[in-house]
Amino acid sequence: MGIRERWRELWGSGPTELEPARKLELSTGFNVRELGGYMVEGGATSYRRFLRSGGLDTLSLEDQQRLHNYGVRLVVDLRGNHEVGVSPDRLSSMREVRHLHVPLYDINLSDPALEKDETGGDYWALGYLTMLANREAIRQIFSFFATATPSECILFHCAAGMDRTGVIAMLVLGLAGASRERIVADYCYSFAPTKEVDRVVYDGKRVERRELELRLEAVSTVLDRIQKAYGTVEDYLLMCGVTQSELDRVRAHLLEP
Repeated sequence: MGIRERWRELWGSGPTELEPARKLELSTGFNVRELGGYMVEGGATSYRRFLRSGGLDTLSLEDQQRLHNYGVRLVVDLRGNHEVGVSPDRLSSMREVRHLHVPLYDINLSDPALEKDETGGDYWALGYLTMLANREAIRQIFSFFATATPSECILFHCAAGMDRTGVIAMLVLGLAGASRERIVADYCYSFAPTKEVDRVVYDGKRVERRELELRLEAVSTVLDRIQKAYGTVEDYLLMCGVTQSELDRVRAHLLEP
């Protein structure tokens, strides 16, 4: 079973337990989710500013137009060169859409052929830390984010919308001042139903799904490492070479109504 099929088997057409405003039902896309509607210090994240997604290589013309109508004008493709060559991003050719391809990692860590449960969360954590070590890629991504105008929605994606996309979502939400629990939950929504994730993350219930347990290990390791090495997500991004003014613009883009 491929990653798209496995995700649809878990979620159906989309994460239906998320409030309607935070899910985008696309017949030919998957794992397309808003970063809007999350409570953060001093308010909430705004809608139609950041979308996270799985691959866009199978989008129909109808779904391409829907994303365009939604306001998507910046697209960041985090996949490796081979993935892009084999499965080109169909949204990038649309009018008025600015596109950036930055290979954050060369493989899809959630490819079912690569996953090894016996390695524990270390398998994903090591991959995520390798991505975070690619400071130039992170700088390019956030500098590009900073060029968005208030009316433009940014969509960033990889192949599955889980790992590479999940790392960038962690950084965006961390920059916006989201709590650790909020960041962990958003990451985990790609791997288990929302109610299950919320029971584990917010209510402290026992983890029953093995994959969710491993994913929690991975994201916790990464967030601990960022805090220990840099203090905050903002300090990490500054170390990557993103300027303070760029970070202020990215944060404002997500937070301002």
